[in-house]
Amino acid sequence: MLHNVRFAFLFVIIITPMVIFSQEINRKINDPRLNKEILYGYCDRSGLQEGEFGSAFVEYYTNYKPDKVVIKQLRKLGKDADITIVLGTWCSDAEKQVPRFIKILDQIKFNKQRITMICVNRDKEVDHIDIQKLGIQRIPTFIVYVKGREAGRIIEKPYKTLEKDLLMFLSD
Repeated sequence: MLHNVRFAFLFVIIITPMVIFSQEINRKINDPRLNKEILYGYCDRSGLQEGEFGSAFVEYYTNYKPDKVVIKQLRKLGKDADITIVLGTWCSDAEKQVPRFIKILDQIKFNKQRITMICVNRDKEVDHIDIQKLGIQRIPTFIVYVKGREAGRIIEKPYKTLEKDLLMFLSD
């Protein structure tokens, strides 16, 4: 009996914080400013491949042809990198750039566990995530961190191309 009580106690101590602090992925809300459903909060690729944004995702992902020479160079880099992508599923720039960026990450076999995607509403806000701390003013914003320090960011559109900008950030 005492063993069962200890087990139950340990179970509650371990599981409760995980449930309380875990973030819902691919949460959809109705944005009153847009009067449409959007992704809100943390998301992953599967969430981006649904609905209106999903149709565009498939099109832009499929049709984008990254520079093969740059992709080859990128494959050698980025082992210590983390990437945060802040986007809005209502945003036309995100609709184009996010699928292209994800295609690049796929081609260089970037560790998916090191990618954080955050979807914001039209006011560029999201509950429980301090977007202001990230300095987000326009979206999409792709932030590349190397060894915990920001190496660079792409805001709305790349300076050159997505893959060349990423190479620049990872080469320093």
